[in-house]
Amino acid sequence: MKIQKQISRKIFIRWTVRLILGISLWIWYRLTRFQTELENKIEFVHGEDIPLGVSYFGKYYIFHSENSTRAFSTTCTHAGCRIGKGSEAILQCNCHGSQFDGASGKPLKGPAIKPLQEFDCSFNKQSGQWIVKFHRDPS
Repeated sequence: MKIQKQISRKIFIRWTVRLILGISLWIWYRLTRFQTELENKIEFVHGEDIPLGVSYFGKYYIFHSENSTRAFSTTCTHAGCRIGKGSEAILQCNCHGSQFDGASGKPLKGPAIKPLQEFDCSFNKQSGQWIVKFHRDPS
């Protein structure tokens, strides 16, 4: 005669919830990792005629001077809010008032203490276009 061991309803529900939670976390991890990989491959192309000073393009801006052209994130390093143009080459976060130097991305006034993330920005001589490549900071 075979004896079956029964588990209580409480234990069954506990293990089912753990299983569903584990699968959900695994799916979330895979999706966010996939999104990060996609964002790391994003390239934006701009014509040769980028004006001098700060030019906004949504998630990033380009600072173009006679000596250099650099691209930076428009996400404030303090709380992740979107920054906007203040006066001339000073950029300001609308959430907490942090100010950044547009040319270098360095903070001028807190509460932000880290500089804005810089993206790769290079000129392709063959196509005559500026290319901005997104990448993530390892920190």
